[in-house]
Amino acid sequence: MTAIISAAVIFVVFAVGDMISAKTKAIVSMLLVASVVFLAGFWAGIFPTTLFADSTLLSMAGLLVTMLLVHLGTTIRLRDFGAQWRTVIISAVACIAISAAVFFIGQLIIERGFALVGAPILSGGVVATLTMQDMANKANLPDLAVFATLVMCAQGFVGYPVASLCLKSEAKRLKRDIDAGSVTLAPVNAAQTAARKKLIPALPDKYNTPNAIIAKVILVALLSVWVSSLFHDAVNKLVWCLIFGVLCKELGFLDEDALGKANATGIVMPIITLSIFTNLASATPEMVGSMVVPLLVCVVIGTIAFSLASILVGKLFGYSWQMSVAIGSSCLFGFPGTVIISNEVSESTGTTAEEKATINAQIMPKMLVAGMVTVSITSVLVAGVMSAWL
Repeated sequence: MTAIISAAVIFVVFAVGDMISAKTKAIVSMLLVASVVFLAGFWAGIFPTTLFADSTLLSMAGLLVTMLLVHLGTTIRLRDFGAQWRTVIISAVACIAISAAVFFIGQLIIERGFALVGAPILSGGVVATLTMQDMANKANLPDLAVFATLVMCAQGFVGYPVASLCLKSEAKRLKRDIDAGSVTLAPVNAAQTAARKKLIPALPDKYNTPNAIIAKVILVALLSVWVSSLFHDAVNKLVWCLIFGVLCKELGFLDEDALGKANATGIVMPIITLSIFTNLASATPEMVGSMVVPLLVCVVIGTIAFSLASILVGKLFGYSWQMSVAIGSSCLFGFPGTVIISNEVSESTGTTAEEKATINAQIMPKMLVAGMVTVSITSVLVAGVMSAWL
C-alpha cells in the first residue's frame, strides 16, 4: 500500500473515531474505536499488516513524541505540577497493585509464566513489553513472547472505556460545581492570565515565529535526550522532556502552550497516536483464541486490583473515586491516551470555552502525571525486577 493511501486510511479511521466520541460524549473514546477498527481490518485482510509502516508516519513519531512531551510541560505551571504528589502516589500504588495481584493471584489460576509476563505489561507499556519479551526469548519460550504482545494489545480495551467513563463522571461533577459557583472558571489561554516576569526575556513577537517556537522545543527535547543518555536511560527520556518542558517554560525560554502557539498540535498528535496501535497488526485470531483464558485472568485481576488500590489511596487524599480510578487506569494505556481522553471529556462536557478550560485544568494534569509515573517509571522498574523471576 502506498504511503498516501495508508495515511488516508489511518486519518479516516481517526476521523470516524472522533465522530463517535463526539456522538457518545466521550463515553466511547476515539482510541477504543480506532483499536477495534484496525484490529478488525487486520483480521479481515482489509488492511495490510504493514499499514502503519507503509504510511511512513511512524518514522517521525520518535522525534515528535519528545517534542510533544516538552510541549505538554509548557502547559503545566510548576506550582501545579508540584501539587500532583498525591497523583504520583495513587498511580504508583495502582501500578504495583496490578503487578503484584496478577503475579501472585494469577499463578493460582493460570501458568506461572503467563502470570509473570502479564503482570508488568498490564501495568505498563512498550518498555515493559520489550523487557518481558526479551526475557521470554532468552529463555527460549516463544509462546510467552507472543503472550506479551497480546497483553499489550488487550490492555487498552479495558483502560480506555474505564478512563472515559470515570473522567466523564468526574467532569460532570466539576460542571455542577462550576454551575453552583464553588469552582472558579479558568482563563482560556495565557493571554488572560497576569504576566509574570521570567528569568529569560521573551522574544519579540516579530521574531517569535512558528519556526522559532518549534526550534526552541526541539532544542529542549535534544537537551532532555542528552541528559537521559548521561544516566544511561535510568529515567526514561520522555520524563526528562516533561521536566525540562516545565522548567524551560517557567524560566521563559519556552512559550506557554508552545506547539499550540505554533499551530502544530493538529498534526503532531495523530502521528504520535499511531504508536498505540502498532502491536495490533501482530494480534492474529489464533493468538487471541489460544490465550484468551490467561488474558482474561490477567485483565480481570488487574482491573480489580488497580480499582481497589486507587479508591483506597485516593480516599486518603480526598480524591473522588471517579478521579482515583481514572488515575489508576492510566496504567493500562499511558501517554498519549491520558491527554487525548482528558481533552475529549473536557470538550464534550463544558458548554463554554472557560468551562472546558476549567475542567481540563482539573483532570488533564493528574492524568498526564499518572501516565508518566505508571508507564514510564513504575512499570519499567517492576518489569526490570520481575524479568529475573522466570
